[in-house]
Amino acid sequence: MDRKISRRDFLDGMGVATGMAVAGGLLAGCSAGSWGGNHNATADPPDGWDYRGTGDPSYPPAMQGLRGSVNPAMRIPHELRDGIFWSGHKPIHATGERYDLVVVGAGISGLSAAYLYRQAHPGARVLILDNHDDFGGHARRNEFQANGKLIIGYGGSQSIEAPSVWSPGAKKLLADLGIQPKKFETYYDQKFNDRWKLNNAEFFTAEMFGRDHLAVMDGDTQTAATLKNSPLSPAGQAKFLELQDNPGDYLPGLSDAQKKARLVDLTYREYMRDVARMPNEVLEYMQTYTSDEWGFGANAFGAIDAWALEYPGFDGLKLDRSKPYKYCGPTVQIQWDEDDPYIYHFPDGNNGICKLLVGRLIPGTGAPATMEEEPLARVDYSKLDVQGNEVRLRLNAPCVRVRHEDGIVGAKTVLVDYYAGGKVHQVAAGGVVMACYNTMVPYLMQDLPPDQKQALFYGTKLPIVYAMVQLRNWRAWEQLKIFYTRFTGGDWCVAELDYPVSMGGYAFSKDPDQPVLVHMIRMATSPAYDNPRGGIGPGRRELFTRPFARYERTLRDQLARLLSAGGFDPARDIQAITVNRWGHGYALEYGRPWAPFWPDGPLPAVQGRRPYGRVTIANSDSQNRAYADAAIDAAIRAVRELG
Repeated sequence: MDRKISRRDFLDGMGVATGMAVAGGLLAGCSAGSWGGNHNATADPPDGWDYRGTGDPSYPPAMQGLRGSVNPAMRIPHELRDGIFWSGHKPIHATGERYDLVVVGAGISGLSAAYLYRQAHPGARVLILDNHDDFGGHARRNEFQANGKLIIGYGGSQSIEAPSVWSPGAKKLLADLGIQPKKFETYYDQKFNDRWKLNNAEFFTAEMFGRDHLAVMDGDTQTAATLKNSPLSPAGQAKFLELQDNPGDYLPGLSDAQKKARLVDLTYREYMRDVARMPNEVLEYMQTYTSDEWGFGANAFGAIDAWALEYPGFDGLKLDRSKPYKYCGPTVQIQWDEDDPYIYHFPDGNNGICKLLVGRLIPGTGAPATMEEEPLARVDYSKLDVQGNEVRLRLNAPCVRVRHEDGIVGAKTVLVDYYAGGKVHQVAAGGVVMACYNTMVPYLMQDLPPDQKQALFYGTKLPIVYAMVQLRNWRAWEQLKIFYTRFTGGDWCVAELDYPVSMGGYAFSKDPDQPVLVHMIRMATSPAYDNPRGGIGPGRRELFTRPFARYERTLRDQLARLLSAGGFDPARDIQAITVNRWGHGYALEYGRPWAPFWPDGPLPAVQGRRPYGRVTIANSDSQNRAYADAAIDAAIRAVRELG
């Protein structure tokens, strides 16, 4: 574990986390009801505020190490949150620039808002600001090289999920960009796992069960045979198989409506423990069952949604499934009848959507014109912010204040201040779309009504980490016959081979002796809380006080334990690592039992996204759904509200 990884030098000089308690205080999440000044100590992150990973900063997708929300991108937002940014003398430098629209945030929602605004107002001058060194928000591209061959991965937003149930406006935007989801039926190798006889798996960790054990499923299901040698006791195995294959009516004597009402008040873990009477070892085994998709464990995930998603334990209730129950979460209801395969995936995830948007907004950057061109298209970042262009994308430029001219909400001009080059600069705009994290909006717009600030704070995002690991080959995966593994515990809840997509001259790994990327997921929300909002702050503090070296250490450890029986050696077989850390990751989706206002309202997302003069609010936060279509829907609404 202490040997250096071949072909990489990005650990040189990395320090060890110090001052955990002080740093944790600085990097806590926003607190509802407190708009700045809620922390009185400043501490440096362990890798230093200037650390943004390693590699050439002029081409961010190829940088490695600790990426995602890099330290320089977080510094100014945290100073704003802590109420210290404006202390001292900070003169405002008027740039003389005036735009029809300024967009704060260059993620899917912000880029979509700029594109849609120009559709409605051809020739409009638009400035897009972002505090990061790359565009795309969570839809981030990760590039690697293996013997001169380009390997493409993603650092966040994965796929165009369930496109059949996207809104008409979101579908139209895809069509306008030339994205035809049906083409992925050819680009995505849907027979890959069958051809190599690869299966789902679950890894029992020694920390939780006394010994490590890989349980390879029969396809995607555990059986008595696949669990035979697992650390679950024979009684525990029998109880889980009952839950999965033959659950009884655990709520006898109740009507359909009464059973559903009972589920509304329970988490999935409470249902398994108190209703299905599962033993503790089964509860521990199932804790991370929901983690990678929803951002938190079974102890906080609602039983009503677990039933709706056909998780183990509900068949015996014989509940009516003809339509979604009103208390199911928003995505569960939207996707109730869809049956789309999970194949609509660019090699760089939804950064493909972002690159196509950049291509439409700013010609001449090298951004692609078609979906087939997207994988191999290389954006020239020096051409994103060029004087004279109708649309300019300004990176490394955190917005620090947005206010109407003369403080008059009815004014036709909005003044936008941003920080770059050690100075505060000001531009003027006819309108603004706030497509940044919604919890930052109250710090940028101090004159918002207090109730709107409170509502915006409610939507603080769940912390997540997506790591892309370049392996010399995937022979160990083939030997063990696995492609996806859920860990019952540990730092990382999932390790999986990247999706087999080949398109536009880009080819996925063809056989087990070729290099491949492995995607690893860490959901950082603390499991100590049955309400996921309670786990956000502690999880985010722990996430930000980690140096890259510790992420790498736990990643190597879990991969070695998972794959060693297949001949895997982390020092020999890991060639490169990019860790995409998102302190504000998944938009928090409302769910029972912890969101009692759902679905009847008032909903914090709806209250928080109210237009304010010539400023409107977008991002998936404002739709309380962590999906690309939600980000696009938010942009559609925000542009429409500008008029």
